[in-house]
Amino acid sequence: MGPHERNRNAGRAEARRYMGRFFFWGEAAYNVLFTFEQKVQWMLKLTAVGELTILAVMCLGLGAAARAQYTDRQAIEELGGPQEFAARRAELIAQAKTGYTLLFARNEIAEAAHYREDNDFYYYTGVQDPGAVLAMDNATGKTYLFEPQQAGRTPQVYGANLLSQPEEAKKLGFETVLPIGNLDLLLSTALSAHPQVELWVRLGFPDKADGARSEVGRDHAWKFAHPYHEEIPQDLAPAKLLAERYPMARLRDVTSIIDAMRNIKRPKEIEVLRRNGKISAEGDRAAIAHAHPGMHQYEIESRAYEYFYSHGAQGVAYLAIVGSGKDINTWHYFSNRNVIEANQLVVFDYGASLDHMTMDITRTFNISGKFTAEQAKWYAVDLESQKATIALLKPGHTYEEAEAAGKAVFDKAGIGNQWYGYPGHFLGLATHDVLHPSGPIKPGQVVTVEPIVEFPDKQMHFRVEDTILVTEGEPEILSSAIPKELADVEKLVGSEAKEK
Repeated sequence: MGPHERNRNAGRAEARRYMGRFFFWGEAAYNVLFTFEQKVQWMLKLTAVGELTILAVMCLGLGAAARAQYTDRQAIEELGGPQEFAARRAELIAQAKTGYTLLFARNEIAEAAHYREDNDFYYYTGVQDPGAVLAMDNATGKTYLFEPQQAGRTPQVYGANLLSQPEEAKKLGFETVLPIGNLDLLLSTALSAHPQVELWVRLGFPDKADGARSEVGRDHAWKFAHPYHEEIPQDLAPAKLLAERYPMARLRDVTSIIDAMRNIKRPKEIEVLRRNGKISAEGDRAAIAHAHPGMHQYEIESRAYEYFYSHGAQGVAYLAIVGSGKDINTWHYFSNRNVIEANQLVVFDYGASLDHMTMDITRTFNISGKFTAEQAKWYAVDLESQKATIALLKPGHTYEEAEAAGKAVFDKAGIGNQWYGYPGHFLGLATHDVLHPSGPIKPGQVVTVEPIVEFPDKQMHFRVEDTILVTEGEPEILSSAIPKELADVEKLVGSEAKEK
């Protein structure tokens, strides 16, 4: 036996060791069993790369012991561990029932920001790896993770992904990790045997930490309005390409199943949200305690930001809003570059992101520490409306009833025309999380309440916002660590200097 043949046999032995009882998609779905050698021969016939495919599989076991850079093992454990994410996948598979489910990670890294994974992909994997794809056979329950092959020194410079770390992948609940180039091979194999196979994918918009699905759609519309926009946004490309490459497949939208699951928070998610509520509220509280006339808006932001990060948050839920003076009536004012003058109102809206779970809190205060009589009047109206809404956030009521209670306060104050519907949104992986508050109020939902009173001609804007957990009993205010009663807010402003 020559050296070439010995190397060939050694390669087959190593690949056999790694792949074990691996089934290709078409085989798994229809119980067509092949020996390892038959599988390899089949792949050799279907690909032009031949033995290079085997070598690629062999290399999976040769990666470094380091963990994937972006995947946060501590966050996974705090959310319930790999078994929790496996349970979510099992629930999704049970609801989809037939065909295959495909979920795509982000395929780009944001500029000068920590990588944050696509919410839907993260919800079912806990993995944060750019370019990864989760594939699930809904008939058999088998799960596959596809990862980009990293060339040259990429793993050294940016960290290895899970493709070269099979043992780490197994610890995360993924027995089979394959190169992303194999995804089309396996899809085409399954569809060749059964052309009408259903592919469950997200056909709608994604959401993001600081934006709902509809808001991402709006962002795309802004891009499309520009004559030199990209052909299609990256987050919509997978569905478009699947439809073009596999016209015989039946594409099904998995979004409604995902949204229903994400809307009811799981026990470990609730634990994380409670922690994040405390971190975010205490960070905002520290920032307001530091506030004083003559400071820049960004100085308030920076105090909270430092607190969030120093207490374990991996990021922020959204850019801080520190509006004052002429900026105060821009609801989502993010620049935060201006000086806050004495006696100006300040709207401070900021929350942290902890283990991919967000938080949303707003407080309004006078920078000098004392509301004027008119400011106090309208602050009281806003707070009363918020409390009336929160009081009905419990099972047995509807969001329409809660909204009506809040609106009644506005009507009584003669500003009913300022009411824009339910004053808040669901919260979770996204600050503006999936679905819209309507219908019966259900335990496990997390929702904000933030009625807004404003008079732009007077540079007045009042917003008191808390994040609420719906329980079997009374509503739980997750952001209660920061005061909102008028006298307590006044006492808090600038208290850091007063205590020195």
